[in-house]
Amino acid sequence: MTVGFDGIRTVDGDSPLSYYDRLVIASLGMEYPTDTFMVYSPNSTDDRGMSWLLSISNVHNKTPHKAINKWAWRNRAGIFHDIHRHGVKVFHGMDAILPTRKKKDRVKMVNTVRDLTFNRFMEDYSWLERINRKSRIKKACRRAKRVIATSEYIKQQLVGRFKVDPDKVDVIYTAFRDEYVERRDDEVMLNNVRAKYHMPSRFVLAITDFSPIGNLETLYRAIAKLDDKDIDLVLIGAKNDYYRSLKKLAAKLNIDERVVRVSSVNKHNFSALYALSKAFIAPALNDGMGQTIIEAMITGTPVVASDSGCHREVGTDAALYFNPDSVDELAAHLNTVLSNEAKRNSMVEAGMKHAAQFTQQNLAQKTMLTYNKARGKA
Repeated sequence: MTVGFDGIRTVDGDSPLSYYDRLVIASLGMEYPTDTFMVYSPNSTDDRGMSWLLSISNVHNKTPHKAINKWAWRNRAGIFHDIHRHGVKVFHGMDAILPTRKKKDRVKMVNTVRDLTFNRFMEDYSWLERINRKSRIKKACRRAKRVIATSEYIKQQLVGRFKVDPDKVDVIYTAFRDEYVERRDDEVMLNNVRAKYHMPSRFVLAITDFSPIGNLETLYRAIAKLDDKDIDLVLIGAKNDYYRSLKKLAAKLNIDERVVRVSSVNKHNFSALYALSKAFIAPALNDGMGQTIIEAMITGTPVVASDSGCHREVGTDAALYFNPDSVDELAAHLNTVLSNEAKRNSMVEAGMKHAAQFTQQNLAQKTMLTYNKARGKA
């Protein structure tokens, strides 16, 4: 079978969304070597992450065969000409968008929804952007034979707020990359990564896009309250205006020298940063996938997460959760993880055991099952 993907995010740099796309497609490519997977995008890319994806022999990047307007090619009938040329049986919209055409088409459509932040934190989006996003998600879910939600949290919103039939929604959780287990105890690699990114000797880690939804003010205030004043906070994320405003808060709390920001990290090095940290913190308010929680757990890092989004759903009882508005609760959990060796060890063991189910193989098999449902073959 040949499967096509809307690849605009897939080839678009190294964002968390592009990483998720690549993880899904790579997992399918490796698990189903006799099938073909076509990534359709208006432009090609030389991004290192795409090089990794395209090294899989049955995964291919396809740009417009004949198109003057590449936006119209992606969203209208133009892309259908190409997917028919390639014999695509299922087309997978990875960014809650599906191409449209007036007449019915034999290609079966699957739509993934992984982020509905705009629907909960409306003040952070213009009214026009909210209307556009809601409209395109509704249309895509209506056209799709099957809809993939990356968590029950996302599914509940699709059913409750977007009126999607719950029987057509499959919840498929993300996965950790196989190398996270393979490189977990590689001391040479850990030391090299520590030196490459100039990591402090003892730190807790968070990954963020530096926005109010990231809930970093609560995190900063909790770091200031820790009993251990020698613990640094490492943040991975690109600098922006919101980050600059947080620098003022850090100075006010007298933790500015303890906050270390790394703008970007090669995806192959993330497992080492998790493993080097004393704890991973997921403070965000609206996570719909829980990717970082799974990754941290499988590397043997205890997780402290806000009790919001899909965090408790994904992490279950293998993590500690705090009220996202409670500085004291977050600080108390971090103090426990940093000072109570028995508790820390039990969290590491429980986390590794729990995360072991989120394999690339499971991700691929469940996604293929959805494709077969869309085709009426399951």
